[in-house]
Amino acid sequence: MSSQAQERDGIEEEAHNKPSNSETQPLLERRTSPTSINNQPSDNPTKQLTARHAFAVLVTLQIGSGIFASPAQVDSNVPSPGAGLLVWVLGGLLSWAGAASFAELGAAIPLNGGMQAYLAYVYGDTMAFLMAWIYIMAAKPSAMAIQSIVIAESIGSISSNPTAAWLLKLIAALAFVVMVLLNSINTKVTLRLSESFTGIKLLTVFLVVLGGTVAVIAHLVNPNSSLSGGEDWYSKNWFATRSTTSEGHTIDWTSMSTWDRYGHYSAAIYGGLWAYDGWDNANVVASEIRNPGQALPKAIKAAMIVVLGSYELVNIAYYILLPWSAVSSSDAVAVVALGSAFGRWAGVLVSILVAVSCAGSITSNVFTIGRLTVAASEREYLPAILGQRGLPWRQTQAPILSSDPDIDSQMNGIAFQNQDKLSHFDAPIYANLLALSLTLVYIFTGSFRTLLTFVGMAMWVFYVSTVLGLLLLRRREPELHRPYKPSVILPATFVIVGTFIVVRSAIFAPAQAGVLACLLIIGTLISRLRAR
Repeated sequence: MSSQAQERDGIEEEAHNKPSNSETQPLLERRTSPTSINNQPSDNPTKQLTARHAFAVLVTLQIGSGIFASPAQVDSNVPSPGAGLLVWVLGGLLSWAGAASFAELGAAIPLNGGMQAYLAYVYGDTMAFLMAWIYIMAAKPSAMAIQSIVIAESIGSISSNPTAAWLLKLIAALAFVVMVLLNSINTKVTLRLSESFTGIKLLTVFLVVLGGTVAVIAHLVNPNSSLSGGEDWYSKNWFATRSTTSEGHTIDWTSMSTWDRYGHYSAAIYGGLWAYDGWDNANVVASEIRNPGQALPKAIKAAMIVVLGSYELVNIAYYILLPWSAVSSSDAVAVVALGSAFGRWAGVLVSILVAVSCAGSITSNVFTIGRLTVAASEREYLPAILGQRGLPWRQTQAPILSSDPDIDSQMNGIAFQNQDKLSHFDAPIYANLLALSLTLVYIFTGSFRTLLTFVGMAMWVFYVSTVLGLLLLRRREPELHRPYKPSVILPATFVIVGTFIVVRSAIFAPAQAGVLACLLIIGTLISRLRAR
């Protein structure tokens, strides 16, 4: 019997013996049986993280490519710079509540598989399948399309002349094809690429904040200095209402109804939440940290304060370096801001750094969607050919890598079984080809802001469902040992506010909501047919 068949038989036997409230094992998972969760020793020697380590992991995961692009989405959907900064605070606080909720789940239910494992544990197999389906078919490909578009925007912004839309699409597509090819060599290459990109992201954030600081100092020394950025930051009211532009349409805030304002604010919040994305990996930190009851609150609080503060400073720097009317004009706002304030050389430098940062995010997404697709094929959710690894003429029977589908690969704990049997070309080629095809469709048919709203809705449907599951578990299994248990106000607020944002944005953006609804219906039908 092959190793894959033995592994599948073992999984099916375990699934048969587990409690009825978790019908089928989630994907990408080597898990402890739910019946033994509370029997694990509290001094597990595998727990290596301290509060300091957990803080570093959470900060690194959250500061990514979104902060260099999504400010344009936020600014165009709020009436003033001050309102935009408040949206960033709201996004940070909402992410804080979500991180605390996911950390409780990670400490109480130490299962590999992250959000998908919790959905299966609380709701059963259909919900877990839907999460895998939406992430494979929509969320991850759309996210990679966004990152590819930002790469193209960054490259295009170097030129003094506007770049044609079709050329930007072509650059984005070529950039993504190159990244998929690099990530289709083998796992080691992917991991090395991902690790090398982390420091570049942090460096770029630092340079943007430094640029804003230099502009303020230059203005205080000499109000007429060419380094003092735009004039709006010291000559206008930061909370005064002004017209904004979104995808070529002028938004008149003075004549807008309250309901329509909420729609624009929902779109703005998605831009902020995109930049904060990564907080959902607090569950992984929770399962690896020593003394989570005391260390986790400190790590989460410190990490969210640092990330929220960094994002506020970066956005203040954008408003200082640029005329306010220009903040929403480009999806590569960091490049435009530093280039406008300090000259072409600064713009070229930052465009390279932003492009490389986005390439790092693409690497992480290619890694996770590939492994998620392989696992889905092994569970017979998708055609078996998508589970094959390596070159078509040199297939390997290496077992599936254990990985959380939601975590950036540079911070992932990757377990190799029978590593000596791995082929040098062990990447999931067919899974990567599926991701390549889907992402190219999104690149050529969508825009940055359309895709951003679509990704936000797709991900937040499952974020809210997961935290709602936490509240259900508190009532259904009150005896479950919870080393870390935040106030019920945090998960309750997250569910209420998150539900409102999803519903209002779906009404505000019916096209994206319709596509997501169709995918959910198709996924539900496939899951039901598969269960027969």
